[in-house]
Amino acid sequence: MRQRQRFFILPALLLAVCAVLLLWFRGAPDTSDTEPQGVTGAQPLATASAPSARAPAPATPPLESTLSPADGFFVVRVVTSAGPVSGARVRAWLRGSAGGSEANPWRLASEGVSGEDGTLRLLAGPGDYLLSAHAPGHAPARREATRPVGVAETAVELSLSTGVSLQGRVVAEGRNEPVPLADITLRPYPGTAIAWAEPVSLPEESAVATSDERGRFQLSNLAPGRYALTAEAPGFSPRTLRFLQVPTSAELVVGLWGAGTLEGFVVGAQGQPVAGAEVLASGGPAPVRATTSEGGGFAIEVQAGTWVVTARQGASVGRIPGSLSVAPGETLRGLTVTLGAASGLEGRVLASDGTPVREATLVASPSGATGELGRATCGPEGAYRLELPPGDYDVRAQAPGFAPTRVSAIVVPSGAFAPLDVKLEATTAEVEGTVTNASGQPVAHAEVRAGPREGFSRSTRTDEQGGYLLTGLAPGPTSVRARRDGAQGWASRVETLKSGTRARVDLTLAESGIVQGRVTLASGEPVPEPAVVRAMPRGGAGGGANMAWTETDAEGLYRLELPAGVYQLTAVLPRARFIYFHQDDPAVTVPEGSSVHQDLVLLEERGITGTVRESSGAPSPFAAVAAVQGGDFPITVRVLADEDGSFAIPARPPGAPPLAALVAHNSGRVARVANVGEGKGPVELRLQAAARVSGRVVARTGAPPDGFTLTLTEVDGEELPWAGTAPTTRQFPGSTFELRDAPGQPLKLSVRTQDGRTGEAVVSLAPGGGADVEIPLTQGDSSLSGRAVWSREGGPASGVSVFLDRPVTSRPDAVTGPDGRFRLEAVRPGAHTVRLMPPEGRVETRGVKVAEVEATDLGDIPVSPRRATPGTLGAGYSEDRGYVSFAWLTPEGPAARAGIAVGDRLLAVDGVVVRNRLEAEQRSHGAPGSPVRLRLVRGGGEQELHAIRAD
Repeated sequence: MRQRQRFFILPALLLAVCAVLLLWFRGAPDTSDTEPQGVTGAQPLATASAPSARAPAPATPPLESTLSPADGFFVVRVVTSAGPVSGARVRAWLRGSAGGSEANPWRLASEGVSGEDGTLRLLAGPGDYLLSAHAPGHAPARREATRPVGVAETAVELSLSTGVSLQGRVVAEGRNEPVPLADITLRPYPGTAIAWAEPVSLPEESAVATSDERGRFQLSNLAPGRYALTAEAPGFSPRTLRFLQVPTSAELVVGLWGAGTLEGFVVGAQGQPVAGAEVLASGGPAPVRATTSEGGGFAIEVQAGTWVVTARQGASVGRIPGSLSVAPGETLRGLTVTLGAASGLEGRVLASDGTPVREATLVASPSGATGELGRATCGPEGAYRLELPPGDYDVRAQAPGFAPTRVSAIVVPSGAFAPLDVKLEATTAEVEGTVTNASGQPVAHAEVRAGPREGFSRSTRTDEQGGYLLTGLAPGPTSVRARRDGAQGWASRVETLKSGTRARVDLTLAESGIVQGRVTLASGEPVPEPAVVRAMPRGGAGGGANMAWTETDAEGLYRLELPAGVYQLTAVLPRARFIYFHQDDPAVTVPEGSSVHQDLVLLEERGITGTVRESSGAPSPFAAVAAVQGGDFPITVRVLADEDGSFAIPARPPGAPPLAALVAHNSGRVARVANVGEGKGPVELRLQAAARVSGRVVARTGAPPDGFTLTLTEVDGEELPWAGTAPTTRQFPGSTFELRDAPGQPLKLSVRTQDGRTGEAVVSLAPGGGADVEIPLTQGDSSLSGRAVWSREGGPASGVSVFLDRPVTSRPDAVTGPDGRFRLEAVRPGAHTVRLMPPEGRVETRGVKVAEVEATDLGDIPVSPRRATPGTLGAGYSEDRGYVSFAWLTPEGPAARAGIAVGDRLLAVDGVVVRNRLEAEQRSHGAPGSPVRLRLVRGGGEQELHAIRAD
């Protein structure tokens, strides 16, 4: 099954990537009550027949707590173009925490029927909701809505439309043969279908169908919009089409790849077959189960992908070491699960003050993948015991009133229970402040939202004095954002909140303006489906975190209300996974209180495409592929291959640094290719076998370690290219370790014990080989600090991201404060690489050797703004009603040094009149270091300025 896509799931993370990548890249009828139950067809050998009909899906559970009028209401009005609709069934679904492994994080908060005037009041406490309305003769209407804290009522209008249909057929991929009795599930996207959006997995809001003997299916009475379509059938791997626009222009064809099969035996400690043992294959949203036959045999039909196989009978448990990769239609035979003594995790769940947390829940899943393998609940003293087969796991712990936490890659030894104590932070942090405009006047009724990088946020509205207060927040780095009612753009600030403490965050909102226009293809033809328009603020605080977006309508028109300022705009299809902004993307200056027009051309993201294959030549489903860029802006972009092993890396602009490598990884099997460029045809990445490495951690002095963390990196200390998509760090009990899925390459192994001692060793592994290693411990950690200063004037550089031993990503290890200083704690002794990335600047790299148990200060490190592209003026242009103006300037670039200001109107370049933005860009480009004359208008008067193009 697909591995957990940690680098795409959360919107806060992906929005932050915008700023980093800026420099590199340019409904169903209401009677529906069923849905698929994951992969079907998993049966023991004795009963191998697959079910012929989908199992009924349980209804979405209601809230556990009872609402009262004190919680507040949604005031919902249901309408059509002809007026209000009475008798419509309206539901309010509250989105909450997913509870560890639950596929459906929604709960039914309240429901009712609209009155004669089309309205009704639904009880709803603070939170984020999906509202839906169903009425006979109409397609469903759905809308995301928020009930802010401290607001008694929230008005929402749901507009019903005429239903449309979707026709299609399901075929066997590669053979084009019909697949009958395939289950089709259509799940809606309630809001703008941006790349990281997830459809709503509510059975009540999903449309379902089954293909006939010719593989054909039809879904009717659908609301026009975006959906995710999943097709599954016995003998085939499920297939999901994301961002499907309904209605389609032609019949939809869904191709299914053959399913894989896992065959083997469960045996006891003496090798005897074990009948009646439960076998569990995990790695997807729903585990697949089977029971062994009298001879101990099992056969499990699974989707192509990576799986973990465990077995249990009574108190005896076992697991096939590592993970299994299954290609479409492939059968893995000869698998053996040996049962042994009980094993797992045990410990206590404690609050930050050391008090036990009662009734805390812990859920274990395969490390780096999905699927629940075990669950436990704490007793009165916070103690738990979680039985698990030997292997490595991710554990999520949560309890009411506390922020959930995740412990990654904890290793369970054979026949023993590894100790694991978990600390939870109480959600007692608070934030208050005032939202004002640029003149210092309060902004009433502004939306304020606060939330961590991972997890759900809380929202409220400002009062008449612009004040707000949010309580019950999780401690830690928190994004606090505000925007005017109805606007898409935010003002934001990140504040580190502390338990039991109220922080103050004041925010300033610029007056808003409108940017609108039409999106077309490069040929001028209309876009084939609605596009997503993204607006990236330039030159202000927040960067990518304040990016705004909207969808075009059926005519290709868009409209964005944004805080006044300068924005770069791009138009893409929602399936475009990355947020790349090129220097020559259209830029606009959004004026206060008025509108600006900017037409856009749909950006076609092209780049490197190819296929990841196993050493046998079979495709490697869901392998991680990393494009590693070198030069003075090192960055690694990671994608996951599809079910058939195919992948696509988006294009980079001309002049981008060459790729240092293209790397693929799947459970320790690695392929690495150098000198890969765009436009050279498909690339095949052939994986080599994983290696095994084992060893022990040795203390020179003091007590032997009683648990440690082991991290794999490149020999120079840089993180492995697939870090974030697969575990590169694991936690072991005792003093020994074994990895069966290590990459076959030279590696540095770094350890940190629970008492702060560190150690490292270098080992060279060959694909399919193995090695034993001893890692000596040092006496303890060191620290590393420094100060970032601007290269031009020497002043402190705040907001600079700091990275230790890894390329630039969306998550820095530290950020400089107002005085430009940063500090990194728990740094192991030895050689390190420190990278500093200023906002919209270029990366500065420093090498440093840190002594044992010592504080090292790097001193002042000059950082610089982004360089202008050679041959350009370091400026962008906007176009409105026949006028071309400067929309943004590269700090210290040629245009800025020449005295040009944002908003100046450009008339001519070297005496040649410019009539539009494209002409301005073409004529201002020239030979690096060459002079250029610019005629412009400022303050009603014309003037001529001279500049030197960037070299």
